[in-house]
Amino acid sequence: MKCEIRIVSGARAGQHDVFDKSYIGIGRHPLSDVRFDAEKDLDASTRHAAIVRTGDSYLLRDLGSRNGTFVNGEKIEGDRTLVDGDKLRFGVHGPEVEFNVQREQEEVIMAAVHAPAPAPRETRDPAVAPPPPPPASHSPATDAPQGAAPPSGPSKTSVLRAEVRAQALRVRAMTIVLFIVMVGAAAILLWQGRTAQQQMAASDTTISALRGQIQTLLTAKADADSLVARLRRDLGRETDPSRRRVLQQRFDSARTRQTNITAAQGVDYNAIMRANQSAIAVIYVRFADTMQMDQGTAFSVSTSGVMITNRHVVMNEAGERPRDIAIQFSGSAEVLPARLVRVAPDADLAVIQLESRGPFPAVAGLADGAGDVAEGAPVALVGFPGGGGEPGAVPRAKLVTGSVSRVLPDSMLELDAYSGQGASGSPIFDRNGRVIGVEFGGIGGRIIRGLPIRRARPLLPS
Repeated sequence: MKCEIRIVSGARAGQHDVFDKSYIGIGRHPLSDVRFDAEKDLDASTRHAAIVRTGDSYLLRDLGSRNGTFVNGEKIEGDRTLVDGDKLRFGVHGPEVEFNVQREQEEVIMAAVHAPAPAPRETRDPAVAPPPPPPASHSPATDAPQGAAPPSGPSKTSVLRAEVRAQALRVRAMTIVLFIVMVGAAAILLWQGRTAQQQMAASDTTISALRGQIQTLLTAKADADSLVARLRRDLGRETDPSRRRVLQQRFDSARTRQTNITAAQGVDYNAIMRANQSAIAVIYVRFADTMQMDQGTAFSVSTSGVMITNRHVVMNEAGERPRDIAIQFSGSAEVLPARLVRVAPDADLAVIQLESRGPFPAVAGLADGAGDVAEGAPVALVGFPGGGGEPGAVPRAKLVTGSVSRVLPDSMLELDAYSGQGASGSPIFDRNGRVIGVEFGGIGGRIIRGLPIRRARPLLPS
């Protein structure tokens, strides 16, 4: 036996789900089974109530909510047994849902087969007089004594009617089965069609992004080639020593940029994205003094669920740790609980641990040593600039290409790349697909700052 929860009012009205489990959590927490909007359905508590299955019945249990739980307009105290069609409201002005019980197909069919058939009615035209009784027969062989009981046993007519009813019930049961099979097949086909459309849309988005980045590189390469050619001509004509030195410096810088752009054109960014995107996740964080849930980016470095992000994502300005942390990997609708393990005292870095059992996806590898990155080297960032959307929706990580514009050893990386709010904590990959740094902010425009990955290594479990 399953139950269906249909949200009829509130920010998520129209959504519904079917549950086949013994405990169904309800509230605004992102890990609730029935989730309300964290910012709009404020009458509902974070963990408001739960539906508990006991045998063949369901109970509604208030979990100490702030604004109360109501069944058909009546506030409940403790547990309340639910029946099919009950209306449940969470808070006086909070969201309302409808509770429905769904029986298994076998129960529906058996109930139809064993249902008692209605007694047949005899229809008679009131305009036609009833036929006269048959003439009495005085045959001694057939006359029954006056006052004797009629012969016992069903008549042929009643037997025939019973067989017709049984046959009709069998046909009805077969019709129900066929209808359920057809509906199921149509639902599967519809789901497959929508899934294919979503996959095609995601592929088209990725291909369009890669094409745009390739076109940007081609334009930058053409500009660099033109600048190098012009500076070479100017050097050949210039005779003043001081001006030649200035032109030589500009020429050397332009040649370096030209070389780096050529190297970037040879990087297989699509391969970097394929190898690592499943390990990139949206991180949702909520502190005790606010109902708002902040977002950032985190990435998994081990199949056991160890993840790296920024310290400012998981700690507020007062240095307080979050009340709730949840993780949602790119391409997954599952929201997973997590906890903060440790933060760096001298860097904007933190390590979190997933509390569910793995294995989990992980990035292809972390770079080693001090010479993993140089100025002008091509890089790729994979994260969620602009945010990952609502909890429960399927987030899709975005690929951004760029180059290293400056390196401060053991301190900071400066990148020429695009970013946005929600990208904090994104991994920075080198041309070989290894993580060389962690993004933590920007100055504006295309100046992005990150920390070398070796700064995060001391925080990781051995």
